[in-house]
Amino acid sequence: MRCASIACEHAVAAMEVAARDGVPKGEMTEDDIWAVLHAGNIKRGGEWIETRLLTSGPRTNPWFQECGPRVVQDNEIVAFDTDLIGSYGICVDISRTWWIGDGAPRSDMIDAMKLARDHIQTNTALLKPGLAFRDLIEQSHRLPALYQKQKYGLMMHGVGLCDEWPNIAYPDQYVEGAFEHHFEPGMVVCVEALISPEGGDFSIKLEDQVLITETGHETLTRYPLDPRLLGE
Repeated sequence: MRCASIACEHAVAAMEVAARDGVPKGEMTEDDIWAVLHAGNIKRGGEWIETRLLTSGPRTNPWFQECGPRVVQDNEIVAFDTDLIGSYGICVDISRTWWIGDGAPRSDMIDAMKLARDHIQTNTALLKPGLAFRDLIEQSHRLPALYQKQKYGLMMHGVGLCDEWPNIAYPDQYVEGAFEHHFEPGMVVCVEALISPEGGDFSIKLEDQVLITETGHETLTRYPLDPRLLGE
């Protein structure tokens, strides 16, 4: 899985270069950008991609629209979720959101990006062997009311040969007795964040892949967050 993660992130890096080089010239569609990820995955021994979750600008909200022929405009958000079956047949399911252009992102976009980062970091910090799923849910980071309706469908999920068990629900979606278990060493989960204001014109999507170790956890995803969207 470490090798697959590294291979995926090399493909993501090529996709970012293509987007940042091509978008200001007015010649990159969402499909064009997504095709770079496909090519990079195949080049490195990967297999296929489950979805087409890359959108730009106002098409990022609501989330779960798929990429298409829209030409990405300068000074817009591009957000994606890899959902790929990569090297060695291993699933690598990570998300990043980029600001493409020389202008500055709006303050509400920066605030949302910081919230997404904090959401993932806070929930990841809780992960350790022996922690009950229910306890994680009770201790988890809470999103403000503005982002509750369009938050992601779950807080975390397992990953291996594909997206797998368990489903770690948000507190308001928790079902008593469902998926009652605890984290064990060797388990890998994807930690999700979707900050998507209802009726808004953008979303921020982040996702990291995290290994449960004997003593805590290890974040396998190393791809950096966009410093422009963090206001840096």
